[in-house]
Amino acid sequence: MAKLIACAGQGVELSGVPTEIKILPLGRVHSQKGDFTVDDESFELIRKQFKDRKLDLVIDYEHQTLSDVQAPAGGWIKDLYKGEDAIIAKVEWTARAAEYLKNKEYRYLSPVVLVRKRDQKAAAIHSVALTNTPAIDGMFALVNSLDIEDISEGGNIMDLKELAKALGLPETATEEEIRKAVEDAAKAAEKLKEMDGKKPGEGEGKPGDGEPKPEGADMVANSTILSMLGLKADAKTEDVAASIMALRAGTPDTQAELLALKQRMQERDADEAVGMALKAGKITAAQSEWAKSYALKDMEGFKGFVDKAPVVVPQGRLDLKDAPAAPGSDEVDVAILKNMGVSMEDVKKYSKKED
Repeated sequence: MAKLIACAGQGVELSGVPTEIKILPLGRVHSQKGDFTVDDESFELIRKQFKDRKLDLVIDYEHQTLSDVQAPAGGWIKDLYKGEDAIIAKVEWTARAAEYLKNKEYRYLSPVVLVRKRDQKAAAIHSVALTNTPAIDGMFALVNSLDIEDISEGGNIMDLKELAKALGLPETATEEEIRKAVEDAAKAAEKLKEMDGKKPGEGEGKPGDGEPKPEGADMVANSTILSMLGLKADAKTEDVAASIMALRAGTPDTQAELLALKQRMQERDADEAVGMALKAGKITAAQSEWAKSYALKDMEGFKGFVDKAPVVVPQGRLDLKDAPAAPGSDEVDVAILKNMGVSMEDVKKYSKKED
């Protein structure tokens, strides 16, 4: 965050109609709104902001640009460079202002600067005024065209191209496209917060899942996502969102990693959906491969199928024609039993031999 300051007591006296003028002294500057510093870092920030905006800086009369009144320009700053004791501007005067200067009707310049709060360094120049009273009382911080939020505590100024790159968009992205990407990212972060805030067992139920989820079930799912993103178990929602954004904005390698992550998540979701269908008795173990393929292609379609499908494997009683008389037989497909969530204890308890 930055604050607006009109320099006081450090006005620059003019002589004739100069094409180069000192607009801001280097070192410690004293102002009625507070003292601030102008150093090498300040110059780099001011010059970057000037170049990035690609607009000439206005030289007005008596700081009229800061007021809700007609504010004709007296001149335009075309370029900035650092001199031995001040920041110097190359100026193009209007005919009217040049006449004022020739007649010595205006003698001083008073710059309006944005000052960084954390270290009281000048970070940008809003405008410069021709004035005869460089020490201005009652100046209020009103800026119509420059958003002071663009200047961060660290002094970094992000332009639209940098923002587009951070969002995984091309540099040619329009403001509307960038705004939509920011809104989408904010919604994704909010959704993650909602997921983190849900208690175990909350949310929509799945077919065949009539019992509350065991404590920690949601955390296990989140832990899987965190593991895929390479984050610790106690990572914050902001860290997850940042990792996802980094993947979106990454190189082809990270794009491939993102695709692999998406595929792994789809695999996990498909396995869970098939497992729930097996437990609900809506499909048999022999249908597992087909069911997973269906779920991977169309998860919503598979869920709809499971909702409407009749129970084909009665619950509480297992159809194990080929089950052995005793556990440990090689004739039992242990993998199928495991996929069905059936333990050997269940086999012993519920299986019956056919006559």
